[in-house]
Amino acid sequence: MKKFFISVFVILSIILGLDYGIYYKGIYMKGGEDKPLTIQVRTNGQMIEYQNQEGNYEALTIKGVELTNSIPGHYITDYAINETTYLRWFRWIQEMGANTISIPNIMDENFYHALYNYNTQNESPLYVLQGISITDYANNNKEDAYSEGFYQALKEAGMGAVDVIHGKKKILINKGIGTGHYNKDVSEWVLGYILATDWNADTVAYTNHNGYDAIYDGEYIQTTSDATAFEAMLAKIMDQMIDYESEKYHVQRLISFMNSPVIDPFEYDKHYAKQLGKHTQLDAENLKVKKAFKSGYFASYRVYDFCENFYDYFSEEQKERLLDTQQVEELQGETYDGYVRLLNAYHTIPVIVGYGFSSSRGAVKSGPLSEFEQGKALVKGYEDFIKAGSAGVVISAWQDIWGQSTWNTSYAVTLNNRHYWNDIQSYNQGNGLLSFDPGEIQSICYIDGKNSEWTEEDVIIEHDGMQLSAKYDERGIYLLIQGEQVNSKQPLYIPIDTTKQTGSSDCEQYLLQFEKNADFLLVLDGPDNSQVLVQKRYESIRANYSIETTGVDAYVEVPEASTPLFVPIHMMSNDKDLIGLDETIKEIQSKRLTDVLETGKLHYGNGNPESETFNSLADFYYGEDLIEIRIPWQLLNFSDPSHMQIHADYYRNYGVEHTSIDELYIGIAKANRNKHEPIPMEALSLKGWGQDVAYHERLKQSYYIVQQAWGGSK
Repeated sequence: MKKFFISVFVILSIILGLDYGIYYKGIYMKGGEDKPLTIQVRTNGQMIEYQNQEGNYEALTIKGVELTNSIPGHYITDYAINETTYLRWFRWIQEMGANTISIPNIMDENFYHALYNYNTQNESPLYVLQGISITDYANNNKEDAYSEGFYQALKEAGMGAVDVIHGKKKILINKGIGTGHYNKDVSEWVLGYILATDWNADTVAYTNHNGYDAIYDGEYIQTTSDATAFEAMLAKIMDQMIDYESEKYHVQRLISFMNSPVIDPFEYDKHYAKQLGKHTQLDAENLKVKKAFKSGYFASYRVYDFCENFYDYFSEEQKERLLDTQQVEELQGETYDGYVRLLNAYHTIPVIVGYGFSSSRGAVKSGPLSEFEQGKALVKGYEDFIKAGSAGVVISAWQDIWGQSTWNTSYAVTLNNRHYWNDIQSYNQGNGLLSFDPGEIQSICYIDGKNSEWTEEDVIIEHDGMQLSAKYDERGIYLLIQGEQVNSKQPLYIPIDTTKQTGSSDCEQYLLQFEKNADFLLVLDGPDNSQVLVQKRYESIRANYSIETTGVDAYVEVPEASTPLFVPIHMMSNDKDLIGLDETIKEIQSKRLTDVLETGKLHYGNGNPESETFNSLADFYYGEDLIEIRIPWQLLNFSDPSHMQIHADYYRNYGVEHTSIDELYIGIAKANRNKHEPIPMEALSLKGWGQDVAYHERLKQSYYIVQQAWGGSK
């Protein structure tokens, strides 16, 4: 019996050891050297070609969308999307006319199982571009790219991705990538690999200055004499990945690394490069493939943070090498002013471009886009990029990401809880073609001038011959004002009191008085002149970014807690010109200030997606003797409405600190009322929803616009 148990133990140990070695560490026996390589996809000049069922290669123009594992109510590292959801999304993606899904890293097993099941059941498959991720810590810490935490992690992620797509991998510990038993071979539909979604320019520059050998000569990839140390590191990683897949699986596929305008191959004049943060370069042309690599190598770019009129800021040497007067004139008017055309003219290999536009209410440049305008911009970008010679595009992204932060709004929200509510003031949350609208089946309110969603339980106050109702969801607060004289010609005032720490009982410019100390004043004055004003003491951008936007320290002259001055609400923008070489001190000082745009101005339109006149940016709409209004949470200085947290008094805390509330007060009055009679205000109870998020999926207008341009099926 003892020998039996020992034998069982030995056998189990061998099985577990083999399982660990094969599925966790990727160990394999070399052999089968005579087995021919399978090359399903290859490059041909600046084209990408895929082998059809007859064995012939056909040109493939990539029409891709970037898909992440993000859904509302979950951290992106939760990998909470199930297989059923992926299958539904794949169908919608293919019906849009896309042929490729780009993923930023190794996804969970549900994604690959869904891909396998979808493609084996459909005559036309969806292809995949598999991203290889590097952690934010590794990409942004004090180490360079040859440190163990960077190089080894990137190498292991690359080898792991090879095994994942071939169905030969187990990942149990979540290290920022998916987990599961990857036992479905989806490799025939994977076009290639892209290393990273972004490189920190400082890490690239630091690596290049640390004295590493910039020459690499591998079996499949080699560097040129112009290469840098960082490029040599990438060449080595890619060479090892190609070798691993060639030896173990006898197949090769495309490979690339991500690039962006801030580290592109072009040389800018030092005066402008400093302002653009452009202090290093990454050039795909400094890596060359060898004969043993039969598949191919392409250039990948993310072109979101783009500098307009970039050609004006090139160094003279760069202009001589790349541009002439006729080219510059031809570039203007294209999406990104011809930047992508220049990329294609520069590179000798295929170029794939990742790009996107947001339909969020908040913006980072000249102003927000509606879903309709988002779709038109995406289509124009695709047409311009393909005309420029690109091998394909990847629209970023498939779905909106509630948890995404944006540089000009991240200071104002509780970052750890941002995935529990839809902050439409944050630009990066609206890049998708698929929206997650609040409500399990439909939203609690559509701004369409109809009162069918409202009940008597929603009524807050009746005054001046009007009735004001209010309710809220994960996107904002909704108001309904009804009365015989409620119309676009009758100005209305709605004071809102959120915090006891600030606020005023009167408004100087409109000669109004309030029963409570109001922090905000909603002024409804027709389709073109309606806005939300904030009491100056509670003005977020003044207290937090006054020096950057006006050059004046907000804490030198602090507004009184009860100041009666209400001001427009602004947010920071990056729509600014660079400082020229021959500008005056006054011009330089002006351009050094961060631009702002007025975000408190309300957008008029029909906000019901079922309407033929739907405008996704709509904040208010008049109906018969009524008006409906939507106010985004962040516009009222909420930092986390899921837990009903708002900004405390900035000047007591020297910045944003959070405080909880369980009610706010709202009032209503007409413009022709008695100016000396305080406007009555009643409470709206606020309970929040914590982690219990309700949402439903909705394909945006932009989806259908892209679908029509890409020849998708309805």
